[in-house]
Amino acid sequence: MHLVISVLLAPIVLFRGIETMSVRFLLALAASTILQLIVILLYMKAIKRSELSVTVPLVTLTPLFMLITSPILIGEFPSALGIVGIFFIVVGTYVLNIDGNKDKPLAPFTSLITNQGSRYMFIVAFLWSITANIDKIGVEETSPIFWAFTKDFIILIYLLPIMLIKSKSPLTQLKQRAGPLFGVGLFRTLSVLSQLFAIQLILVAYVIAIKRSSALIIILFAFFFLNEKEYFKTRLIGILVILCGLILIAL
Repeated sequence: MHLVISVLLAPIVLFRGIETMSVRFLLALAASTILQLIVILLYMKAIKRSELSVTVPLVTLTPLFMLITSPILIGEFPSALGIVGIFFIVVGTYVLNIDGNKDKPLAPFTSLITNQGSRYMFIVAFLWSITANIDKIGVEETSPIFWAFTKDFIILIYLLPIMLIKSKSPLTQLKQRAGPLFGVGLFRTLSVLSQLFAIQLILVAYVIAIKRSSALIIILFAFFFLNEKEYFKTRLIGILVILCGLILIAL
């Protein structure tokens, strides 16, 4: 994924020219890439050691953590209405992500005591609340495209030795999966750029809260196009709560 993003953005960066990299930019770049590498490793360990229904809901905590990290790192703090909107989106997204624990809705939180994978994902959620704010610094110092390229290119460099050590015949695997990897990488590139351009316009906490509500689109897609209607009535509660949160943030 990081390879595809780097390849797609490299021609644009070269055409636009290398931008001036201030000390603040370089510090943000170093912090962001190191934290992102830690996130990648912890995320993979989390989903490997625990059920997705237990670990994934914990990711919805990122916007809540940002109510603490954003004021400290970049001096941004949402309005009272915005905070309520963030809470609504977090709760709604959480409801949509607990399919495997409907009888025990607090299972992801109680698992923090006994489940190592859940603890890893909890750390991931917190680290994402930091890296999202660092993205704002990187974009302010340069531009969304240049920041996205430099960040993903350095993460790619970090991951190369890990891939060569851990993977068997990595080049062969890349060739065999070139099509799907390019497709995922293309959409990931569009997603990253959309997020970075968005944080130029509104508070980072709002952007991440709205990003987490993408579960709403997935649920609606599954209902209308994949005929997955089994849990839709239960999920409808989460959808309505998310919509309320989005409306509050829009206001």
